Amino acid sequence: MRAEPITALRVATVAALADVPATVWNPLAEQAGLYSSHEWLRTVEAGTRGHCRYLLAYDGATAVGALPVYFMAEDADEHYTSRSVFRNLPPAVDGAPDCLAGSRSGYRNEPLLAAGLSEARRRETVAALLAALTDLAAGERSAHVSFLYLNDRGLDLVAEGSGARPMLSYSGDAWLDATGRDFEDRLGGLPAKQRWTIRTEMRRFAASGLRVTVEDPAEHTEEIVALLGNLSEKYDRTMSARDETAALERQHDALRGRGRLFSCRSGGDMVGMALAYEWGEWLYVRLAGFDYDRLPGAAEYFNVVIHEPLRHCYDNGLRGLHLGTASHQAKALRGARIDPLASVVLPVHGAPVDDAAPDAARRGVRRYWEQQLAAMPRHFDRDRWVPLLDLCWPQEVQEGRS
Repeated sequence: MRAEPITALRVATVAALADVPATVWNPLAEQAGLYSSHEWLRTVEAGTRGHCRYLLAYDGATAVGALPVYFMAEDADEHYTSRSVFRNLPPAVDGAPDCLAGSRSGYRNEPLLAAGLSEARRRETVAALLAALTDLAAGERSAHVSFLYLNDRGLDLVAEGSGARPMLSYSGDAWLDATGRDFEDRLGGLPAKQRWTIRTEMRRFAASGLRVTVEDPAEHTEEIVALLGNLSEKYDRTMSARDETAALERQHDALRGRGRLFSCRSGGDMVGMALAYEWGEWLYVRLAGFDYDRLPGAAEYFNVVIHEPLRHCYDNGLRGLHLGTASHQAKALRGARIDPLASVVLPVHGAPVDDAAPDAARRGVRRYWEQQLAAMPRHFDRDRWVPLLDLCWPQEVQEGRS
């Protein structure tokens, strides 16, 4: 039997996501999740200080791959710039923009591909997108293209086609599966120390008189922003109340009916909250905030951000929580698994190809994750992590220079 001929791929460039139907984009983004969805990326586009482009790979008339691209002169989020990860990048020439490929929100990134493609066709599609990407970046005078916070699936596809050397992030991606029949069944299956910690947190919270209700976030924007302001003061966040309000209103509009506000109330006052969105089979916990001066110290964070949202997953048939980055040790100790995130930078035509990450940074991040894997082995899949550590900073180099 003769094999079907492989048709050449065509890559189109689109200036606005409104020009791509959600029915075309979202099947490509299904595996990548909320932060690569048409709905979410429309909110990102509206808040982008720079300009966006969208690459779509077609096999005949069928879209088989996609990649959002952002050209940024600056960004309010210091963690979403190329130089926040790759400190040795040469300075931009004559104000050329920073080119970011893939989602630049949610700290989760990968090329978007249609389901059912063969492995060879997946890689051909990514290669076609990368070729179009470097041409696009060259036209904008960008010397490099960065993929920030790739999951390991995305890293495999991007690095394999480019030979780029990844830089691991200091924060992993936390997921908490809703295993077992219900919340209590899952709790009963945890190790004794972990089970004792969670039950103690829940008892302290119940005894405090605080309660958690699930509400519509669109009806509480002002309260959410006020609680985020407390977070900004505590952790020196730079986003203004005006920008927070605008971002939330865009999300409410784009994700209407999917938002879940886990409101922590003392009497009738909201003293804490976690904002989450249901997408596919998962509940994505986007952000949290508290009125710290009014909290009694009853493990509020863990109840509002983890325990109550996980109950919601059981009650609504969801697979579990996406808890994202930051505080991964605390999330792991309450049952989350921690997935790796890594970034790569690709030179544009004729640009220097020197390593853009300092040796000290690579050495430091390897040592950090080796300590994490040793301290919490149950929460890390060594078969996924160790090869990435070796790509970031090979073991023989670590031993030779330690």
